[in-house]
Amino acid sequence: MNSKFAAGVATIAASLTIAFGPANAQTKATGTPLTIGVVAPTQGSAAYPDAAYGAQAAQHYINNNLNGVNGRPIQLDICGGDGSPEKQINCANGFVTSKVPVVIDAYEPAVGAAVPILVAAKIPLVGTLTGTGTADKQPYGNTFYFTGPTEVSALGAMSALKSLGKKTAVLALTDAPASHVYINTLVQPLAKKLGIDLTVLFVPGSGANWTVVAATEIASSPDAVGVVALPDDSCTALYKAVRQAGYKGTFFAGSCSKFVGELKGAAAGAIVVPRLWVFATRPNAPAKVQAELDIFKASMEATGRGDQLTTRALWAFAGTINTVKAMQRIKGEVTSAAVVAALQSLVNEPSFAGPLITCDGKQWPGIASACTRQTLFLEVQSDGSLKSTSPGGYVELDTSAFNK
Repeated sequence: MNSKFAAGVATIAASLTIAFGPANAQTKATGTPLTIGVVAPTQGSAAYPDAAYGAQAAQHYINNNLNGVNGRPIQLDICGGDGSPEKQINCANGFVTSKVPVVIDAYEPAVGAAVPILVAAKIPLVGTLTGTGTADKQPYGNTFYFTGPTEVSALGAMSALKSLGKKTAVLALTDAPASHVYINTLVQPLAKKLGIDLTVLFVPGSGANWTVVAATEIASSPDAVGVVALPDDSCTALYKAVRQAGYKGTFFAGSCSKFVGELKGAAAGAIVVPRLWVFATRPNAPAKVQAELDIFKASMEATGRGDQLTTRALWAFAGTINTVKAMQRIKGEVTSAAVVAALQSLVNEPSFAGPLITCDGKQWPGIASACTRQTLFLEVQSDGSLKSTSPGGYVELDTSAFNK
């Protein structure tokens, strides 16, 4: 382990308290490795390789500073998804064969195809969030998502626009089968209930002409433009194109955050709903979160990915940390059943750069996988930082929009 990194993290972690898990920080794991499965969208037209980078950085930090899982270093078996169900079926079958006790979902959009296989093998699927309702809506104990279900993204986005008084919006989303399902079954119905006239542009995962996309978005002079979800570099390109085209209105950036680091104050006023306190929030985040974000940054740098402090990297990093912290409660053999029991025991626990989590199956109406119904609404400041639009940070989402 790099000595400079170790010293820096030791100083940070000395001031950091995460409630669940034993007090074994700064202990290097030296026992028999424990393999944990990970699915991450690292291939194909809608690839987010930073998701895998975040998981790898978490592995480094867990093994060198958190004593792994009770002395056993973790070894992540990252199965890179390409957006196809076939790939996820192969991933799931491989995890079953290798008898991993848990699989971490690093926001793999096609993970729904893996769910039946993992459920049949009684292997829990865990993550910060998922990209598919199939994973969200499993019976209690099959899946756990620390920042809530897919509905949080949809409701959070539309609620943010409504809170800003926006009546019309044109947003872009990567063109993929799962994207159309997400928009048609969740986002558009919510937009309609909240009184927002929403138009969604489906754009290619690579090679999009952002000047044309920007011109299309602003053509009807909507109250807000931006993205539902795009890779971070695409968010940056679209933001630049929209502003260069003269649009002065609100830019809604979804969960993107990398554009803030690049554009800084030039991105002032943009709205972001990333679920976690992403790195650009550091100047305005609570002290505990600042320490956690420093750990994230140091860990990414230690694994050669210091230039990838993105939202998706943090989702994977935090999801892995939270999962292992829960697993540290296990006494005895680390089995899938033991992992499920450990996760179910989490009540009002602070999560890594995230909300309080209670994984009792009762946090979201009708969705047992949710461990919270809180989220963050952030706005880019003139100094290039992100700041919560609510003085208290996390806000409770009003789920009445889902009532029949």
